[in-house]
Amino acid sequence: MNRLLNFLKTRKITLPIWLGLLLNKIPYNKRPGIGELYEKQSKLINSFKTFSSKEKEEYIINQFVRIFTHAYNNIPFYNDLYTKHGIEPGDIKSISDIKRVPVITKSDLRKYELEDRSFKVKNRLLVNTGGSSGNPFSFYMDPLRYGNEWAHIHNMWSVYGYKPSDLKLVFGGRAKVNNKITYDFARNSLIYDIYGDESKQAKELVEIQRRYKIKYLHGYPSAIYEFAIHCETDNKLLTLLRENLKAVFLSSETPLPHYRSKIENVFGVPCQPFYGHTETCVMAIEEEKNIYSAYQTYGFAESIKYHDKYHLIGTSYFNFASPLIRYDTEDLIEPLRSGEAILSQFQIKEGRIGDYILDKNGKKIPLTGLIFGRHHELFNFSDHIQVFQDDPGKAIILFVPNKHIDMNDVHKLFDSDNVEIEFSFKKINYPILTSSGKVNLKVNSID
Repeated sequence: MNRLLNFLKTRKITLPIWLGLLLNKIPYNKRPGIGELYEKQSKLINSFKTFSSKEKEEYIINQFVRIFTHAYNNIPFYNDLYTKHGIEPGDIKSISDIKRVPVITKSDLRKYELEDRSFKVKNRLLVNTGGSSGNPFSFYMDPLRYGNEWAHIHNMWSVYGYKPSDLKLVFGGRAKVNNKITYDFARNSLIYDIYGDESKQAKELVEIQRRYKIKYLHGYPSAIYEFAIHCETDNKLLTLLRENLKAVFLSSETPLPHYRSKIENVFGVPCQPFYGHTETCVMAIEEEKNIYSAYQTYGFAESIKYHDKYHLIGTSYFNFASPLIRYDTEDLIEPLRSGEAILSQFQIKEGRIGDYILDKNGKKIPLTGLIFGRHHELFNFSDHIQVFQDDPGKAIILFVPNKHIDMNDVHKLFDSDNVEIEFSFKKINYPILTSSGKVNLKVNSID
């Protein structure tokens, strides 16, 4: 499967939907490269629920020591950090010992060159993320993580009957989808152009739905909310969708109540928000409304209290390329069982809320997709990126540079393809803060 994917990518070959649906009937536990870990983690997710407290702690400690030892022995950033704090792999024998390991932030990591906080894993992939604060960060992703990732995602989605062979419609931030619906074989998904013309794509979806049956929607709540508004005025498309839709999976943003309510009312199916991000440290499923249960089999999730606020902390078990150990996600939560040794449930207090700006035609463009769903080279030159809009169709990208950059070249570092917005750029010395000290992606004033 991996060889097929690489062959298709290098030759820019796209598969027809019917063939992709057929190939995606191959079980994930039989797929080269990810199958072994996928099967192991799929079984573990279910058995972990039956573990005693002691067994759960033993599993977490073993996983933590494995990644800690790798980082200590092979990565300068971690060796410097742990030597400074006088901690060695042999010192970690309990959850309490883990709590002695220093928490790290994006700012800590960015003080080191990328290679000094990474390890040369075969086929590692360079990615970047900004999180909820507009604070960009680049690192390498270990291909090993995919077996773990899909095992947990499929476990979550199976609550609503999802199978990997089921077709879903995805609303993300990918660029260059040419104002039409495209098929992504690797994820067995149809990609909706959130920057494009709704009416044109709606006509395509009517024909696709008649032949192939979309069963799930997945993506940014703010983008699916806009799609729901369109569907209210398109009875033909809405009728066809409602015949087969089973659920809507919401990711990347904390869903605002009115987004969720509109989506559920229009499509007549439940929403399932879940927590996860590019760094692959924490994944959690919403099991009750606004209450998330952490998958401790995915990565080690913790809550730490700073100045009367709890931060969500995560450790990735399977990223040996750029390990993130006791990493501050910068999301604020409320643990529901404060004081427990292992975090089980939490509520999100401040996270990734879906802001948007307007293009020249008054269309709402979700910022999560525009800023973090695309690869902007500007991330590599900035500590903070924010967006300001005063007039529809125009926006100012505010950035705090971390190295010299020629202002005449800034526009070349920002991917504005397929967006009807005129962008200008402004260099600032410090990010613009809210009254509570938070760095929001969208700012209301630049005075």
